[in-house]
Amino acid sequence: MLPFSQHWEKGLGDEGLPRNRDCPFVTTLPPSPSNPSNTALSLQGITKRFGAFTALDSVDFTLRPGEIHALLGENGAGKSTLLKIMRGLLRPDGGEIACGGQTHSAFTLKDARAAGIGMVHQHFMLVSSMTVVENLALAEATAVGALPRLESATRERALAIAARLGWTIPWDNVVADLPVGTQQRVEIVRTLLGDARILLFDEPTAVLAPTETLELFQVLRVLRDEGRSLVFVSHKLSEVMSLCDRVTVLRRGKTVGTVTIDETNPDDLARRMVGSAEKHDLETSDAPTTPNTAAVTAIKTQPVVSFTTVSTKPRLMETALMDLSFSLHAGEILGVAGVDGNGQAELIQIFQGLRAWRSGEIVLSGQSMRQMGVRERREFGMAIIPPDRHREGLALGLSVGENLALEAARQPAFRQGFWLRRRKLREFSQKLLTDYDIRMDRLSTLAGSLSGGNQQKIVIARALCGQPQLLIAASPTRGLDVGATAYVHGKLRERAAEGGAILLVSTELDEIVALSHRIAVLYEGRIVGIVSSTTPRETLGLMMGGKQVAGHG
Repeated sequence: MLPFSQHWEKGLGDEGLPRNRDCPFVTTLPPSPSNPSNTALSLQGITKRFGAFTALDSVDFTLRPGEIHALLGENGAGKSTLLKIMRGLLRPDGGEIACGGQTHSAFTLKDARAAGIGMVHQHFMLVSSMTVVENLALAEATAVGALPRLESATRERALAIAARLGWTIPWDNVVADLPVGTQQRVEIVRTLLGDARILLFDEPTAVLAPTETLELFQVLRVLRDEGRSLVFVSHKLSEVMSLCDRVTVLRRGKTVGTVTIDETNPDDLARRMVGSAEKHDLETSDAPTTPNTAAVTAIKTQPVVSFTTVSTKPRLMETALMDLSFSLHAGEILGVAGVDGNGQAELIQIFQGLRAWRSGEIVLSGQSMRQMGVRERREFGMAIIPPDRHREGLALGLSVGENLALEAARQPAFRQGFWLRRRKLREFSQKLLTDYDIRMDRLSTLAGSLSGGNQQKIVIARALCGQPQLLIAASPTRGLDVGATAYVHGKLRERAAEGGAILLVSTELDEIVALSHRIAVLYEGRIVGIVSSTTPRETLGLMMGGKQVAGHG
């Protein structure tokens, strides 16, 4: 795989996204005026503390009319906190916010609404049990009993917005039944119903497939060309280079600087994020994996887990798995690639014990998995990094220390009869905190208050700490910055080198190619082929679209 700088020279980012000037659906904007007073939103000296922890330290940020402005930084750098302050969801402890000709020291949600500021959250703020139009009307309702009367008018306005953006949305469907990409469209329409002139996007591509990302970018450019101002948070440097006009980088709660896209490149941005004093080897993480001797030898031995013609029952709005056959050996990383929604979720659910299979056989460490419960699978050395850290990976209402110790608390080394050895558990949690660079001031901090990246680090630390014989890693670096991604990739390689078997399920093709020894491509619930990680990307792309490849295995 090419390092960032070589991608840039070829005109592509790590997602294969075209650069601004090469993109056929981009309307070229005139240069933004250099006059600093020409601002849509200005934050000066913003400081925010949570107890003894300073999340933001005198941060400056300026958003111009008609621009897409990226906000970059490592996990815990303060990006989400700054967005919440812009939206009026958090009150700063110091500094001023200027918007709409007024200056505020205490910017409230009411002030943000009056200034036309809307936000599309990474974790959608929709009521999943309600229909699309009910959610949109709910956002506009100002009095009890107003919802039914609003639905008709809301539908008409929403249809006009969707038509302008080229979207078809099932207005009467329940939100829980919609694909993630469609739910995000509903979030955007809801924001535009309030005639937002400033839109804040908190990692909007984290849950999208590559094709959905391209469609979203097309819409964001349309919104910019209408004169709206957009703040775009992402960890994917290629997305920033492709989409944005300017970039502001935060590091450990402080402003590093602001540059235009023409003044920078992905390598430069990565170094600004992590700092020269703590520079990571950014290219090492993305280097193609050469199968080590142990892995190649292991493939000739008994597999850790094997699937033989496994199929599942069809369900509404889901993909049935059809005749899946593959094996995974000690010391091997087997990547599962494919456009999201082609059976990855169903495959993970089988390992989690959330889905039965109707035919075929799955063998784990020589034993049939059909009668194994969740605890038995753990005892056989299986661990899972689940795809949704909020719903499946964390107890958000518990502390960081408690979340880190959840698995360890079952082990005899941390128990004395019926009693937990709390001091030893605290020491264990503190070690994981340090080893995985999880940033907060104390173990008693609630897991729900952390940034998404730090939450993901807790999930990964807990899964890897027991040195599992089989690790199911579902999108393990989703929401992580450059440095943290490199660290996690290193940990996965390290576990494989120690003899662990890893099934890596990810929609990030770069991640699959960088880590895997072999790649299994899923399409509509079937394995199209199992190929080497050295297979050309063009071939992998065709396979992800359903093309059969001869000689797979």
